[in-house]
Amino acid sequence: MTRKLLLVAGGTGGHIWPAISFGKWIEKNKPDITVSYLCGNRPMELEIYRAAGIEPHQLNIKGSPFSANGLEKFKRTYDHLSAVKESARIIKSLAPNFTLLFGGYISFPVLLACRMSKRPVVIHEQNAFAGKVTRIASMMGVEVFSGWSQCFPLASSKFTRIGVPVREFVKVSPREAWQRLGIPEKFPDGPKLLVFSGSLGSSAIKDIVIQICSDKEFSTWTFILPAISEKIERVHENVFLLPKVWEAELLYSLADIAVVRGGGSTLTEVAVLGIPSIVIPWSGAADNHQYHNAVAFSSENKAILWDGNGSSSDFAKCLIRLYDTVLDKNENDRGKQQNSAGRICENLWLTLSSYF
Repeated sequence: MTRKLLLVAGGTGGHIWPAISFGKWIEKNKPDITVSYLCGNRPMELEIYRAAGIEPHQLNIKGSPFSANGLEKFKRTYDHLSAVKESARIIKSLAPNFTLLFGGYISFPVLLACRMSKRPVVIHEQNAFAGKVTRIASMMGVEVFSGWSQCFPLASSKFTRIGVPVREFVKVSPREAWQRLGIPEKFPDGPKLLVFSGSLGSSAIKDIVIQICSDKEFSTWTFILPAISEKIERVHENVFLLPKVWEAELLYSLADIAVVRGGGSTLTEVAVLGIPSIVIPWSGAADNHQYHNAVAFSSENKAILWDGNGSSSDFAKCLIRLYDTVLDKNENDRGKQQNSAGRICENLWLTLSSYF
């Protein structure tokens, strides 16, 4: 008998990609499960889903009331109250056997609708500091699954560590990745640094890369910055700005080391792939959750936590020190991590399957 699973995720890629990753794993490994998705109506949310070949159901809300002021706060509050009724209608129509929330503003009205209709629901928290909806869900007695060993401020007895579901990447050779990305220049020798600025973007990280790229110690390096430009641009001899790249495996295939923000999804991806990373948490993240993610990640992986307030010289020293770990690495280190993306999804499914 076919069973139905509803995955609820919106806001940023940090919530959406884990939902998509788990949904794709279900479709591949559990053919008797039908997966549906529900998100808000922000253009970026739909762009991410459609890039993965998914057409989600939508609620007519665009953000959390807690992140707005004045009239916008009132409007969002009203929209969320209306969205509870709309969530109930969608749930009744889809008739899922189970609903899995991935946090963020979109989860709140669905959480209320599920509890009011007595339908089974749990929530997955991608961050080491639980978001507001996760904290509310926990107080309501909803089971919480966490991506990390910590889920502040919840006590350890109030959550189960699962990991963050991420995509299973099939890496290719660096040369093939360079060609498939369409970069016209000759494939470069030397270390390659992948610089992610997060799904909301950041010019500060780009600026510091531009400052150090001409230093003597980086003369053989290549700096690759995706989701920064609308087209491929070579802004310095060894600095390439790229548009959004949906085939993330091509980017990871190039990377000897990476610079990343503190989103739970990206941190798990570089951990799974064994890519040494400098983590620069975004200070504007709600509840400073990116910092907590970075601390948890750095305690278990080859990583350097940098607050972004130091000089370009400090940043350069961090890069050199991190690259030394690449030169000294044991080749078995990455092998220990391989296929853990699939294991995370499988563990989440094994935990959920008791509800079906």
